[in-house]
Amino acid sequence: MHDGKGILTRVTGRSAVLIVGLWVLAAAAANLAVPQLERVVDSHARSFMPTDAPSAVAASRAAQLFDQTPSNNFVYVVLERNQKLTPRDRQFYDAMTTALGSDRRHVYAVTDLWSQPATAAGAQSSDGRAVSVMVRLAGMLGTAQARDSVNAVRATVARLAPPAGLEVHVTGPGATIVDEFSAIDRQMLGITAATIGLILLLLLAVYRSPIAAAIPLISVGLALALARAVVAALGQSNVVEVSLFSVALMAAMTLGAGTDYAIFLVGRYHEGRRRGVTPAQALAEAYRSIAPVVIGSALTVSVALACLVFAQVGSFRSAGLPCAIGILATMVAALTLTPALMSLAIRRGYLEPRPSRTARRWRRVGTTVARWPGPVLVTAGGLTLLVALPLAGMRVGFNEPAATPSSTDSNRGYVSADRHFAANSLLPDVIAIQADHDLRNPAGLIAIERITRRVMAVPGVRAVQSASRPDGKVPEQATLSYQAGVLGRQFGDTMDSLTQRLKRVSELDSALAQTQLAVDGLGNGLRGGSAGLADMSGAAEDMRAGMDGLQRNVTTVSGYLDPLRDFVGRTPDCAANPICSTVDRVLQPVDSLVQTSTRLNAGAAKLTSGSSTAATAMSGLPQSVTSMKDALGQARSATQDLLGLTDTLGPQMHQLTDYLNEIATQFQGSAAADFYLPQRALADPRYTAALGHLISENGRAAYLLVYGDGSEWGGDGAKRADQVRAAIKEATKEGTLTPTEVDLAGVGPVTADLQRFVAGDTKLLVGAALVLIFLIVTAMLRSPVAGLVVVGTVVTSYASAVGASVLIWQHLLHQDLHWAVALIAFIALIAVGADYNLLLALRIKQEAAAGLKTGIIRAFGGTGGVVTVAGIVFGLTMLALLSSSVLSIAQIGTTIAVGLLVDTLVVRAFIVPSIVALLGRWFWWPRTIPRRASVAVETPEPQPVPVATAAGWRP
Repeated sequence: MHDGKGILTRVTGRSAVLIVGLWVLAAAAANLAVPQLERVVDSHARSFMPTDAPSAVAASRAAQLFDQTPSNNFVYVVLERNQKLTPRDRQFYDAMTTALGSDRRHVYAVTDLWSQPATAAGAQSSDGRAVSVMVRLAGMLGTAQARDSVNAVRATVARLAPPAGLEVHVTGPGATIVDEFSAIDRQMLGITAATIGLILLLLLAVYRSPIAAAIPLISVGLALALARAVVAALGQSNVVEVSLFSVALMAAMTLGAGTDYAIFLVGRYHEGRRRGVTPAQALAEAYRSIAPVVIGSALTVSVALACLVFAQVGSFRSAGLPCAIGILATMVAALTLTPALMSLAIRRGYLEPRPSRTARRWRRVGTTVARWPGPVLVTAGGLTLLVALPLAGMRVGFNEPAATPSSTDSNRGYVSADRHFAANSLLPDVIAIQADHDLRNPAGLIAIERITRRVMAVPGVRAVQSASRPDGKVPEQATLSYQAGVLGRQFGDTMDSLTQRLKRVSELDSALAQTQLAVDGLGNGLRGGSAGLADMSGAAEDMRAGMDGLQRNVTTVSGYLDPLRDFVGRTPDCAANPICSTVDRVLQPVDSLVQTSTRLNAGAAKLTSGSSTAATAMSGLPQSVTSMKDALGQARSATQDLLGLTDTLGPQMHQLTDYLNEIATQFQGSAAADFYLPQRALADPRYTAALGHLISENGRAAYLLVYGDGSEWGGDGAKRADQVRAAIKEATKEGTLTPTEVDLAGVGPVTADLQRFVAGDTKLLVGAALVLIFLIVTAMLRSPVAGLVVVGTVVTSYASAVGASVLIWQHLLHQDLHWAVALIAFIALIAVGADYNLLLALRIKQEAAAGLKTGIIRAFGGTGGVVTVAGIVFGLTMLALLSSSVLSIAQIGTTIAVGLLVDTLVVRAFIVPSIVALLGRWFWWPRTIPRRASVAVETPEPQPVPVATAAGWRP
């Protein structure tokens, strides 16, 4: 034994104590030199979504539009009482929002809707027993900063001490993620202890020796301790991404793989001792035959896990390198520490095999497979296909609250909100629309309302809050029907008053007649010459008095019509408006009469003045009198026209008033009443306060909060996000608002992004893992056909595992498979399952020189029990994850455990060897296996060497 493996075996034997001591020192020093891995995760956890994800970019850009610090970390604080909220509850709410708003380090914004009358209905439940407030916090979802911010809010609530009977919960997306990771952290120690306990019990049952059972646990324990320290150091330096999810998965994978490697070595050693070889030779043979398997297995698993580093989803990406480092650490431990521990145990006779019939039983199984490979393949293949059938109906779940323990504060907050508010009241999708002009005007609000209505038409949308609907409903005052009713009432009142006042026009006509008589008298006086000058002067004074009275009456009547003049002046294109043009026809004769009375009064003034200087003015008086007579004629004609027009238009105006009032009555509360909010309403302080939450400070960006009916965390929210985008595009094809940017944030858009990322990561990583594992297995077996068979059969195990999980979780327990399960289980099963099949194939290759069927039977006898124990141990290790109350962890453990058992007991035991038997020499193509002399198919099982012989052995 002069090869490298033989030398290493002797070194590990002679220097066993030194090697064990070095491992203990390395693990202890490494853990003392760097912080514990959980502390590194606390301070270096990253967002589980890429920063360039559309929903993350949307959240950041929306915050910037409203002059806020970018963040997608939203929580809601829900206050609930089993009766109506009290004034003390309101005082607590005010104190809480004030305290949160003053925490500049953790809190970016507090959206206090309850304090604003226009938006209070959107914050308080209809029964008055609950209220919620949205808080935007520092940090992106999944990061350490986000966790600290959520904990700071909870600390503030606890410090303020809610009044007795008032329940306060911090919930929402940010709190859900924090609670999910916190649950993993709390349960980590218990899961690890349960895993070690299950492994120990199974090893004791198999080996019936505490020393033999302790060797795998000591080896994997030190390997895990060293791997944790290495990952912590790399994570602290930001070289490797870490998360609580990766910590949990690394512990399970390392414990399972490391125990398997130790079982392989101990099992092969026991096989040699049962054949009667010396302890030194048995250990050397075990090392020489198992070391390549351990190296190939570790490379297969670690390379497959390392592929996760290319994932876009943080949970996948963070699990890759830490788990790969853990597997590599177990490989080094299996090649150095485990042989050293075995050497120490062998010296004292603690590792001798117990009598067992296991090898004989497995040789019988191998004989059956070798003789009837076709029927065996059909039967085993049919069984795996049957188990895989539920896979066709698999539903992938993206509901994070459902994956989190129901006892968490966030889930209790959701339950509390659902008792008092409509569905998804705490999970709105946020639409940020950016425009190139100010939207704080009637035209801008009409455009926002058009978008709002389009979004409301999307299936599954139950309500939308926007600048046109601050509380989710169109304000009664913001409809054309309401404005028509107001105009009708005002117009009716004005017409009633105007009708009464226009009756005085007849008095005006009398005054004009009196004035005309005075002018006639003046004319007669002028014809009397100088003798009648005195009479003319008196007549002029009488006429002047009449003109003054006439102008006063005309001015009074005209003043009554000022409201109508304002209406005509504010109406653009009055001639095209039937109401405005009718009013204008009323005003025109009145305005003409005012102008005429002004001219008459001026003429009377001239006559009065002229009477005092009659001699000089005598020559001009006849002409003035004639002009006055013409003007009086025009005035009387205008007065008669006005009286006639009033009699004609009066019934029409009353009919118009009735029509406007009927519109207001018929369309009251109807969605068909078109939106219109006058400019003066925007100055209302109540409405201005509401707009502050929904329109940016410069007026060029607007928020829409979209509330759905279905599962916001699942497919409903993701599907609706795409439909909302399409609705906004359709609504802005025409009109005054052409958005420069439209961003969607919230749970629905995040779920849509997550679905796309998971699908993309799955395609990339499945392809990469299959190719890399195929290359490694092909290199180990030196046959692409063998590599294809090994990888293909493991894919069969994976399909059966997922099918079984769908049956258990989806059909029996009514829980969809979490989105992280399929990919993580695939990477683990493909890698670990390939190891078991690889070990069997390598053993068949070693024994095939005696004939293929003989090689299959001997391979079963040598590896059957070992691989079965290893598969069950690894399966139970993953099954221990079922004790976690976090759904994703429990489902991953179940799926991998079922897959390992299927692979160990069905695929490795029946499908792979039957395919080898059917393919024959083509399984090893392009190489051939040279045959030795014929050897009997079954050999008697050797008796173990007495313990005393082993106890005296020294390598």
